[in-house]
Amino acid sequence: MMDHFLTMLHSRSSRMSPTLALWTLHADYIGGEQANYRKWYFTAHLDLDDKYAQPNTPTGQLVSEAKREWRERMESMSNYDRAAQLALYLLIWGESSTLRYLPELICYLYYIAECYKENASQTLFLDHVITPLYHYLREQSYQIIGGHYVRHEKDHIDIIGYDDVNQFFWDRKSISSLQLKETGALLKDVPRDKRYSELGSVDWEKAFEKTFFENRSWFHLLTNFSRIWIIHATSFWYYMASNADFLYTNGKGDIQLPVKLSVIGLGGLVAIVIMAGGTLAEFKYLRLNKSTVWILSTRLFILLTMAVFHVLASTYITQFDPDSTLSLVISSCQLGIGVMISFFLVLVPSSELFRYRKSQHLSCKTFTANFPTLKKDDRFVSVLLWVCVFICKFLETYFFLALSFRDAMYATVMMRLNNCSNDPLLGTWLCSVVPFLATVLMFLVEFALFFLDTYLWYVIWNTIFSVYQSIRTGVSVMTSWKILFSRVPRNMYNKITATKSYFSAHMRRLACSQMWNAVIISMYRDHLLSINNLQSLLYQVKVEEDSEGHVVRELQPPTVFDPRAALNMESYFPKHSEAERRLSFFAQSLATQFPSPCTVDSMPVFTVFTPHYAEKMILSLREIIREEDTTTRVTLLEYLKRLHPTEWKNFVKDTKFIMEESEIPIKVSEKDDLPFYCIGFKSSAPEYTLRTRLWASLRAQTLYRTINGFMNYARALKILHRIEHPEEDELPELQKKQRDHRLDLIAHEKFRFLVTMQRYIKFNKEEREGCDYLLVEYPYLQIAYIDEQMDPDTGVITYYSVLIDGHCQLLPDGKRVPKYKIRLPGNPILGDGKSDNQNHALIFYRGEYLQLVDANQDNYLEECMKIRSIFGEFEHQDDSVDINKIYALQGQDDMTLVDPVAIVGAREYIFSENVGVLGDIAAGKEQTFGTLTQRIMAKTGGRLHYGHPDFLNAVFMTTRGGVSKAQRGLHLNEDIYAGMNTLIRGGRIKHTEYLQCGKGRDLGFCSILNFTTKIGTGMGEQLLSREYYYLGTQLSLDRFLTFYYAHPGFHMNNILIIFTIQIFLFCMTMISTMASSLPQCKGTNCFDIKPVYDWFQRCILSIFMVFFIAFLPLFLQEMTEKGTARSMWRLFKQFLSLSPLFEVFVTQIYANSVLSNLSFGGARYISTGRGFATSRLPFSVLYARFANASIYFGARTMCMLFFVSLAVWIPHLIYFWATVAALLISPFVFNPHQFVFVEFINDYREFLGWLSRGNSGRYYEHSWITFCRQIRTRVTGNKKKARHDSTLTNKTPIVVVPRAHLSSIFFAEVMMPFIQASICVSCYIFYKSREQTDVYGKLLSNVNTSLGPYGALGRVVFISVAPILFNSIMLLFVQCISLILFYVTSAHRRRGYYMSMIGHGLAVLGFVLFYEVFWTLERFKVKSTLLGLISMLAIQRFIFKSVVSLFMTRELHHDATNRAWWSGSWKTSKVTHLAMREYVCKIVEMSIFTTDFILGHLLLFVLFPITLIPSIDRIHSLILFWLLPSKQIRPSVLPTKERRRRQKITYQYGFLFVLHMVCFMGLILLPPHISPPLPIEYRSLIKLF
Repeated sequence: MMDHFLTMLHSRSSRMSPTLALWTLHADYIGGEQANYRKWYFTAHLDLDDKYAQPNTPTGQLVSEAKREWRERMESMSNYDRAAQLALYLLIWGESSTLRYLPELICYLYYIAECYKENASQTLFLDHVITPLYHYLREQSYQIIGGHYVRHEKDHIDIIGYDDVNQFFWDRKSISSLQLKETGALLKDVPRDKRYSELGSVDWEKAFEKTFFENRSWFHLLTNFSRIWIIHATSFWYYMASNADFLYTNGKGDIQLPVKLSVIGLGGLVAIVIMAGGTLAEFKYLRLNKSTVWILSTRLFILLTMAVFHVLASTYITQFDPDSTLSLVISSCQLGIGVMISFFLVLVPSSELFRYRKSQHLSCKTFTANFPTLKKDDRFVSVLLWVCVFICKFLETYFFLALSFRDAMYATVMMRLNNCSNDPLLGTWLCSVVPFLATVLMFLVEFALFFLDTYLWYVIWNTIFSVYQSIRTGVSVMTSWKILFSRVPRNMYNKITATKSYFSAHMRRLACSQMWNAVIISMYRDHLLSINNLQSLLYQVKVEEDSEGHVVRELQPPTVFDPRAALNMESYFPKHSEAERRLSFFAQSLATQFPSPCTVDSMPVFTVFTPHYAEKMILSLREIIREEDTTTRVTLLEYLKRLHPTEWKNFVKDTKFIMEESEIPIKVSEKDDLPFYCIGFKSSAPEYTLRTRLWASLRAQTLYRTINGFMNYARALKILHRIEHPEEDELPELQKKQRDHRLDLIAHEKFRFLVTMQRYIKFNKEEREGCDYLLVEYPYLQIAYIDEQMDPDTGVITYYSVLIDGHCQLLPDGKRVPKYKIRLPGNPILGDGKSDNQNHALIFYRGEYLQLVDANQDNYLEECMKIRSIFGEFEHQDDSVDINKIYALQGQDDMTLVDPVAIVGAREYIFSENVGVLGDIAAGKEQTFGTLTQRIMAKTGGRLHYGHPDFLNAVFMTTRGGVSKAQRGLHLNEDIYAGMNTLIRGGRIKHTEYLQCGKGRDLGFCSILNFTTKIGTGMGEQLLSREYYYLGTQLSLDRFLTFYYAHPGFHMNNILIIFTIQIFLFCMTMISTMASSLPQCKGTNCFDIKPVYDWFQRCILSIFMVFFIAFLPLFLQEMTEKGTARSMWRLFKQFLSLSPLFEVFVTQIYANSVLSNLSFGGARYISTGRGFATSRLPFSVLYARFANASIYFGARTMCMLFFVSLAVWIPHLIYFWATVAALLISPFVFNPHQFVFVEFINDYREFLGWLSRGNSGRYYEHSWITFCRQIRTRVTGNKKKARHDSTLTNKTPIVVVPRAHLSSIFFAEVMMPFIQASICVSCYIFYKSREQTDVYGKLLSNVNTSLGPYGALGRVVFISVAPILFNSIMLLFVQCISLILFYVTSAHRRRGYYMSMIGHGLAVLGFVLFYEVFWTLERFKVKSTLLGLISMLAIQRFIFKSVVSLFMTRELHHDATNRAWWSGSWKTSKVTHLAMREYVCKIVEMSIFTTDFILGHLLLFVLFPITLIPSIDRIHSLILFWLLPSKQIRPSVLPTKERRRRQKITYQYGFLFVLHMVCFMGLILLPPHISPPLPIEYRSLIKLF
């Protein structure tokens, strides 16, 4: 910490006096008005809130007096005391390990330790203070079994986490309650100078309790975002109540004006009910004390009182006095008051509602609502944005949706049916129910579209505002590239150098040439430019003789800077190349406004901070020249060569030149050059193979690329320092080495690069060699890691944070002598990994600022030269500040308190954007969010922290909990919590346009969706968090709306899109049932369907627009910066490559991830893998990965859409068919080489193997039974005792899967399937009730004579339950055979396999049998059969989900019961007591297997014709990889034996596949044609059904 302290002082002293540096540093950490310790002292120790106390009140006067005393104390302090206080604070912070996440705990420890004056042992603080607290926090989440950390089966509501402990120290009363273990005495009663020694005796377990309950509940959305629901629900009510008055008049005559006004005025009641519901939920989420109960009860009482008045007014008007003058006055007042109440509840944050005691708050305002103040123009933009959004939204929804919906709703509400046939079980009840259900579903669809419309307009206006801001700041194509480049020398000098006052014209040109030439040469060395490009772009010295014969040297700028020259851009850099992009952005960015830089000598010290887990450091030779696996058709090097052909050509030329310089003879024939162009080298010497490895590593997403890029900061600082000290260039040659060494030291003094490697001690040989190379190449690179040392006697592991660099001595065992080694209280990795990995290494950062980057980023020399301007964005103090005003109070000494800048964001360029369609889509999303969206979010105060490549104010962040949060699961998306923490604690967050860093993104279908799943599940956790509660209930309206729609609103929009599609299809199914059963006319027993058709079309158009608008931000962003042509070309390529299918699929994955997390939990870090997506994944792998997430939903949707298309076809349904296709086949469409015929047939073989394996003697990770058990386990959880015993026995921790809480899953897993089944069954019964009609729609009989005695309901229930009963009986039969074979025959390894094949086969045959029976019973009518099948599947789904959710006990973590069932080996399996449970599981599994067998085959049948298209693989590769056929990879050359084996498989399984396809088609098409009339003796049997 001494080094840390001195570095910080040195950094400040470089721009101010040492005394001033000490004072300002002390003010930032301890005594200043923005210091977190001072805020804590006033809030928790003095119980005063200086920001929210009214000046003229007694409390306000106390605050003023306390602030004056504090200032006097700070200013009268000696410099020695200031240094001592800073050192103490830093020592406590440095020793705290995982407790650094608790900033107020550190403040409390500092407060206690400051008064302790006695000597203590070096380890007293760690052993007696930190370690007990660490153990307490660790034991909340983990238990140690057999030396392994095993998670408790707790959800967040049962875990007292970091935030709960930290919040304890916000309250003076809580701190006063701390007790000592032995005596029970209060710690506050101990003299203050003795309390430190008693900290080890504090009973922490009794002290802490939950302060916020993260229940896994949807009511968090109601509480946190109640204003969103009020805005939409009340507006929707006003629209509907004013337009659809027939709803409350039943269509009878004109309505009285008072009644209509009163009903419209009930919109205020809607707002009251929503706010009251959110208030009731707050009782569940907050720790209840007297103050909290009083505030919430008061609010609830006032809301209920207003609700009662609304109800009484409407009751009086509608029931007793509908048309008098008094009722008109009352209704008018009710409407006006209702509108005012709605506005009031929207404008005022819920935490501020009806609070009469201003000193009481639901949460500590200092630490939860200390929001930074927006500038006036920023606040104006923020308000204007939402005014524009809602004006457009309300106008468009009224004219486009609301008015059209009125007629459609009138058609269903006014429908009167009385001629349905009499069902034996239900009678004619459905005649009145079905129109009502249709109306309800239509309302739901309209309300969902009303919500979606807001997000659509937000995207539009946010994009418009952002583009305007971009043009305003100069980041656009408005200026031609010639003019931009002509201004580069002047802009470079004015914007980058800090020597403007005393340089001559010659020196200015020399400075520009040094910077420009360094940039161009760096590009040449990276092989982005050829030698010809290099010569045309460099400043060059022109040597001439003057008239007197003297040699004159003149510095000649490149012609690219001459606007009058006739230039061809391709002569300077390849068209659309990386060099063009970088130089164009550099020239463009220099034209924007940014802070003036300071000199290198006076610039602050900063650290680039990169967490590393298992990302590739340097690609090995084997990885780049060998195919990844058998499913890959190309080596990585070949793929990179095709992606970067010009750069590879430059690399080969450079390599050949180096070999010539090394005097290695080279022939000039093309044949001899072949090794260079194939693998980049001819000699196998390590230096040449390494060059190829580095070339590939710099074009992949590797740590080497990151370090190589960000080490350019050191090069940039050296260049800038030389420019600022031109006299050093005149030094003699002997002193230049000393100068270079001094430059290295200066660069290291100002810039540090810290990589924290979580797995360093577990690296394999290849990883360790890569790490050693990085340290040799960059000796100033610092690596932090966690070391473990086991005591051989006790077996106890001691953990250390260790720091090494390239200068550390290398030991014989390959390790290095640590520079620092700090003991920890225990294993620091208690969370999801990344945040803890950052936190343990945070003590090794140096300087005032941090830049957080990931291990797949890049940086460029020209961007690094702008680093000093970034520090200017933090508005740091310099020597102009008056020392007497450092501790000045706001409003005194002409001091105005300015909120500190905590985070400065920068642009990201996604360098993986051209790697095929998926890479481009992922890059486009990151580009629009990271640049276009962040630009306007920072302007309106809604930007947060997203991890990369943000610059952080290190003092601000480290004194407020660090750079991330780390409670496992809850803080999965760790970075954004630091942003929210910054926002609620008063830190400003900026965004810059003039600096950009490179960033890699996922490139494959599965890796992108793994990342999507991680973000989605992380959002599910965020919705439960206290930060969302604080922001949602305390932000002002405009900032609240920005926060909502930029973060949770995006995910809620995805959920609403999928919900709307689902509800709309149910609605269309219901409407189609009525349309195909009723005559289309007006009047009784008719259906006026035309207005409903019109409404259908508008709804489909609205849903299409919601999807299509996702492409608008990228289009406008590209158009702004690259021009219309390139923007349209990029969009055209994406559409041509089927990107809309991918967008639909991603939307479903996002929605499914959030919903699953809110129901089941289980958020965890998913390693996405960012390699190039060249591997082909088998069909079974993709099916298993996405079946539960999308394919099942798509199949159900397809069945309903098929019926709707048959019943009421309209062209607009084509869009829905494309949507359904996306949900079903996207994983296979975006799978490389999916349609190669031989591979496709091999896929079929693998699919059959996947269905059948895993039921015999061994466990298979990739098998259908494992897939089925995993889906079931997330509901039931796994058994605790078996998991515990297995951990002890096998010495391997078993993953804990807790049982999902019934309250969390009841609605999703039981109620929703029940509702869906009810709707489907209602449609089927209604259809059958209108089956026997004449051409005029008149019933031929009051009873449907084609049905049995139990009617349509009996038939559909029978056809649903019969396969289940068949499977239950069949399973008993198969089990008996298995048991007999087990006892009769000798042990047979494959017995379980064969018995499972028999069982699964019989289940499929049973389903086919009952399907054919139903097909026959329905007399081969497609519509009724399809409705019946939809109902059957819905009923079975409800039954199975209810059984699993309500009755199924926990699952074993292994599959012994499954293997015992099929093999009959219960006697030897030790799981006999679970036989009955396994029987129930098998009944469920048989139906699921049938579904997967049939659905998998149907998907393969759909995909199969595509494989027959000539050259389909080339076309498919063109779509996926954007490689022209001439650049595509040839098929692999296989050995003869392998080719014959594949041919054999193709013939065998190809025949089997065709046979199955013929059988499937026959089962559907043949029965209607070949089925003879049934014999008379069977007719009576049919009548039963």
